[in-house]
Amino acid sequence: MASIIKANQLQDFGGNSILTSDGAGVVTPNASGIQNTPAFFSKGVSSSQAISNETYTTLTNWNTPSSLLGSITFSSGIYTVGTAGTYFFYASPDVGNMADGDRVFVVIQASEDSFSSSSDISINGKSMNANGNADVTPQVSCVHTCTASTQVRVQVWQDYGGNRNFQGGYFMGYKLIGA
Repeated sequence: MASIIKANQLQDFGGNSILTSDGAGVVTPNASGIQNTPAFFSKGVSSSQAISNETYTTLTNWNTPSSLLGSITFSSGIYTVGTAGTYFFYASPDVGNMADGDRVFVVIQASEDSFSSSSDISINGKSMNANGNADVTPQVSCVHTCTASTQVRVQVWQDYGGNRNFQGGYFMGYKLIGA
């Protein structure tokens, strides 16, 4: 025999709403510990940004985030996490017109205050070789424990011999539930 419990709100012992339902099956998590926020999602803009040869270049040419939820701020390609916790980050920048065999390396970096050569922490990276004369889109993701002031950015390195262009792609991140 099965039991059915009907409720439109689940509260803790302090009377705080944990979950609510609209009566049509849509459940909204209200407690911050069960929400994937803060979160952000940005696309690379249609105009390109030069990536110097054999130099790490911070990608700044992201659109204003189409989704910016919770306490994350965005400026010059750098996201500052406003809530401590464990986050998932993903980036897939599009680097234009690479020649056969040339390499592209993309890295997600975090810093606990602001970026400097002594405080940068590379938390994950991915390299990719071009196959023919084509755009390449390396993808990188990572999980990183952040403080409330952690800054996160994407950097790209390439060895084409001259400048190549960052001309699109995606950068996103969100706080993991319960972390």
